Amino acid sequence: MFSSTFSNKIFLITGASSGIGKELSIYLSKLGATLIITARDKSRLNETFNLLNGKGHRQFSIDISIPSKISNLMNNIYSECGQLDGLVHCAGEHHTMPVQMISEESYDKLFNINTKSALFLAKAFRKKGRCNPNGASIIFLSSAAALSGEAGISEYSASKLALEGFARSLASELSKQKIRVNCIAPGVVRTEMTENSLHALTPEQFLKIQNRHLLGIGKIEDVIGPIVFLLSDYAKWITGVNLSVDGGYTLG
Repeated sequence: MFSSTFSNKIFLITGASSGIGKELSIYLSKLGATLIITARDKSRLNETFNLLNGKGHRQFSIDISIPSKISNLMNNIYSECGQLDGLVHCAGEHHTMPVQMISEESYDKLFNINTKSALFLAKAFRKKGRCNPNGASIIFLSSAAALSGEAGISEYSASKLALEGFARSLASELSKQKIRVNCIAPGVVRTEMTENSLHALTPEQFLKIQNRHLLGIGKIEDVIGPIVFLLSDYAKWITGVNLSVDGGYTLG
């Protein structure tokens, strides 16, 4: 269904060294897309790069939370790879911290990577000549936590809800440039990052989270499919949407 859609397409994927970003990059390469992948961890990013199908892919190891580095990245991508057809911002951080322990430093760190980076990526992406003028797609990875609060994740929830608000406004602003902007909001998905968090829970806490996911805890492939759809031409009439991919978590 999707293979012909992604031939000759070029996508930028952030957070590609692990989890959803890594598996999405590999999957898109199998569909014939050309990938530009980024992450902070150079060695792990290279592992992803070596798993990509096809040729012409590029990798850039940068800290996406620093706006000047984003600007330099996009300049390099344009000069070396040409126009982009899409951007999927998977890079992000999650931590559990009760409100009494939140510091200005921890707050700024989380918002810089989860929210501010999205703004400056989109700002650089939309510049004339940087993306396909016939239609392009931006997808931000949000979270079910944006709409369903849990104790200890107030910073994280706030950063993701801010991201969703930003995406809706951006969708309106960039529509004249034929750039679609959408969010995917997963529930708990079994990635390396979430596995570490789940292991820290008591059996009772884990059962509570599991029960809230009416269709069970998610797998990475459960999220990749909807992302691929929103990147594709099949979703060319969809923008400003926050798609919950959470196994029913936010119904609770």
